[in-house]
Amino acid sequence: MSRRLSGRHQLVEPHRITYDLMPTLTYLFMYAILSGFAVVFLYGVYRRFRVYLKGSTPTALDHIPQRVFRALRNAFAQRKVLKKSYPGVMHILIYSGIIVLLIGTTLVMIDNDFWLPLFHRQILVGYFYLYFEFFLDAFGLVAITGLIIAIFRRVFSKPTNLPTSRDDVFIFSILIVILLTGYLLEGIRLAVDKPAWAPWSFVGYQVALLLERSGFVGPGMVVFYQTLWWFHALLAFTAVASIPYTKLFHIITSPLNAIFIHLRPKGELSTPFDLRQLLASGNFDVKVGAAAITDFSWQQRLSFDSCTQCGRCTNACPATAAGTLLSPMHLILKLRNAMLQQSRLDGGTPILPEIVNPEELWACTTCRACVNECPVLIDHVDAIVDMRRHLVGEGKLERAKRDLLSNLNNVSNPYGLPQSDRMKWAEGLDVKTVNEQPEFDVLYWVGCSGSYDPRNQSVSRAMVKILKAGHVNFVTLGNEEKCNCEVARRLGEEGRFQQTVIELEELFKKYKVKTLLTQCPHCFNTFRNEYPEFGVDLKVIHHTQFIEQLIKTGKLRLKQGKGETVTFHDPCYLGRYNDVFDSPRGVISALSPLAIKEMKRSRGNSFCCGAGGANFWYKVDQRKKVSAIRLEEAQETKASILATACPFCTSMLEDATVAAGVKESITVHDIAELVAEQIEP
Repeated sequence: MSRRLSGRHQLVEPHRITYDLMPTLTYLFMYAILSGFAVVFLYGVYRRFRVYLKGSTPTALDHIPQRVFRALRNAFAQRKVLKKSYPGVMHILIYSGIIVLLIGTTLVMIDNDFWLPLFHRQILVGYFYLYFEFFLDAFGLVAITGLIIAIFRRVFSKPTNLPTSRDDVFIFSILIVILLTGYLLEGIRLAVDKPAWAPWSFVGYQVALLLERSGFVGPGMVVFYQTLWWFHALLAFTAVASIPYTKLFHIITSPLNAIFIHLRPKGELSTPFDLRQLLASGNFDVKVGAAAITDFSWQQRLSFDSCTQCGRCTNACPATAAGTLLSPMHLILKLRNAMLQQSRLDGGTPILPEIVNPEELWACTTCRACVNECPVLIDHVDAIVDMRRHLVGEGKLERAKRDLLSNLNNVSNPYGLPQSDRMKWAEGLDVKTVNEQPEFDVLYWVGCSGSYDPRNQSVSRAMVKILKAGHVNFVTLGNEEKCNCEVARRLGEEGRFQQTVIELEELFKKYKVKTLLTQCPHCFNTFRNEYPEFGVDLKVIHHTQFIEQLIKTGKLRLKQGKGETVTFHDPCYLGRYNDVFDSPRGVISALSPLAIKEMKRSRGNSFCCGAGGANFWYKVDQRKKVSAIRLEEAQETKASILATACPFCTSMLEDATVAAGVKESITVHDIAELVAEQIEP
């Protein structure tokens, strides 16, 4: 710095100078005014929490360390925010800058208004104070940089599904003005007081030099400073008081949501009742599903109010991409807006179909892409299934959904085919049932699709070939196998699901099943994550994991592949739900010396095939099919094989190749089919 300020405070130890340009007792007037703003802030918080808690009581917290860690990782360390680099960096700049300045302002208040009067000494002195000033100036610039990026992003780049509301304009404007007036106040104070340590406040120091060079430092400067000081203070008080009335409230709700949201596995839906208890009591008078805001738990309502309208959930949603009515962000916003009307309306006012169109709910594939993307941990799928449960309970289903549930109830499979046909796929393969071979290591759960769907029966036959080649001691349940009713639960029919759990639990106990192998990620997820809640404790293995183990242990030897290029589609219920990403790729790598060509959306960011959430079983109005969008992403890789690890993904994507007329140029195969072709004799 070429020029230095000279004046008073030259021989004094560096310390914070706070009110020396303000009239005596300024701090008393400031706290009197601040108390009014505090009342406004606290009333806003009370009003919000009154809505959350209406008709719902918080339950006692368990696993507190785990919950606190989740809040620290997501709400404070911004783990999910930073998944998207551009908006993530923008948000972290604003967030870190404002947090540091807030801590700094709090320290100044404690130092000057409490510590000094009580102990007659200051905290902010010496080198600690100098570094304090330097970091506050630096993080002020950090916050301004973030705000400039945010304004540019909303005004010029305008990303898809990122709405700009009055809240955004207010927040950006007030924060920018607070930061700039803060630097101006600091510059005036340094220009008038001229402390020797002024250069440590490097931004304010440059402002002070500019003011001196421009001739603005004079007798009227102190009066201007006092006016600006009050303007700055009132603006800061207004910003804080406005928090419960604007989007800024997410700085309170998002950490709370991270603490209070459920700790269930990702693949487990909520359980509205226990059928065993209802059967024992004989009382079936239980409310199921959400027809009004008050039917959601208090934590769900808290989560609705945590939404920052960032649009990430909607951008990731396959239903939105397909042109359906569903937009996860707008669904949550509709629920939040309805919730906040409760101060004027009855909380039991119906939301279906008055606020939420049922077609939005039925368009959901329950792929969890929205939940995976949400930086504040909103569980959209839970809310959607809760509303579906109400519609099912009211019987508000069209023919296809009614037929699906009837088939599950009457013949224990969604296809409506005879139970006696369940093992026809295995004719001529010498597949033993558990009755024929009571001693076994692995129960091969074929699943409804593997049993009845001609396309996926070939996957079942390929699995038998693999298991026999690997000398695995396995059996099936034969015609005793029945749908585990995962699809019923996702549709919203909880009773049918739990009745099946009871029946299958008895079957597994009868045959002493310990290890269950399945090629269906939906069955894999249900047995692994949902059945344990009801006492069914099995070792559940997906076929890609099992095949990888056979290859690694040398029990399954493969011929050299033809060198065809492969791209792999991560099934939602295998990858995003259960974090099984490496096993399928490990198997494919063993098949071909060429590297897998990854699609632009893969692993945890994979794009759905469109079949989940029972969508496979009924028609959803779409401008463009979800499976067609996914096929296009596969074609971009120029791979000749599209590998899958889910019967529904196989069916959906193969149908998409037929519809697009590209079945010959890119073929769809389950991983088991690829492996079976290359088994050494």
